Amino acid sequence: MKLEKAAILGATGPVGFHIVEELLRRGVAVRAVSRSASHLDGLFSGQTTERVTADLLKADDARRAIEGCDVVFHCVGFPADAMQHHPAAARNVADALAGTGARCVHASSYWAFLPLVGNPLNEDHPRQGGSPWVRHRRAAEDALRDAGAAVANIPDFYGPRVHTSTLQQPLVEAARGKTMNWIGATDVEREYAFVPDAAATVVSLAESDEAYGQHWLVPTAGPINGRRVAEIASEVLAPKVKVRGLSPVTLRVLSWFNEPLRGLMQIVPEYVKPIGYETVKIKRLLGPQHVTSYEDGIRATLEWLRTRPEAV
Repeated sequence: MKLEKAAILGATGPVGFHIVEELLRRGVAVRAVSRSASHLDGLFSGQTTERVTADLLKADDARRAIEGCDVVFHCVGFPADAMQHHPAAARNVADALAGTGARCVHASSYWAFLPLVGNPLNEDHPRQGGSPWVRHRRAAEDALRDAGAAVANIPDFYGPRVHTSTLQQPLVEAARGKTMNWIGATDVEREYAFVPDAAATVVSLAESDEAYGQHWLVPTAGPINGRRVAEIASEVLAPKVKVRGLSPVTLRVLSWFNEPLRGLMQIVPEYVKPIGYETVKIKRLLGPQHVTSYEDGIRATLEWLRTRPEAV
């Protein structure tokens, strides 16, 4: 499937931004969509990207955002206090897809598969139960998949322009010269996606007719633990970077003084577990995907953070 013009919903978020960059590299006409005109102008004013302000909680805005595009990348991520809006926004986009004939790739997290009952995770893992955040994400995925969308389930990611994640936040702390706070034990192995790699894979899914209507787990560079992250960060930064693990009990106490952390506590029991991803399915469809090593990805992230004082 050749992409002609793409609408990126949530273009000012980290995944959306890198999808815009990847599409432009591939010569695709791009419409960047966000609720914030100032954020659009700040990120894309020097590009040929069309910029559209829209609120996807309004059906008319959703339709206007995607009209004239042959493919839509749904990358919207509501903040912690608005997670309940994910299903409604997804339903509006699904209705707009039916009215315009556009196809859609939904860039989502792996939350819809929680709680974990097996490791490594693959696309056949159960999708039932879980916390409110998990159920909101799952309902959004279901609405878009039932409308024919491909759902790209991205592991926790890190990299340039990422605001926060379970790997990005420790890297921010390292860039500040502080000890990295690691959720769970520092020797537990988990997988993380470098966000430019994930964006490239999501765009490649959009080019495959077979991808639509299914879930696809996005590949990573494999497992890593907090101690190894600190070692890599220490090769970039001076002095040596330290890391400490935070137990669920410690995080619960800290959440009394940190509102975003209070919301995250509902999925912390899953975040302290090891997790890997079985990505045989997507490799069969697309072939091996480029994945940046943690050594290179962490270096690039720290270098970006050091050039952006506001990010740290």
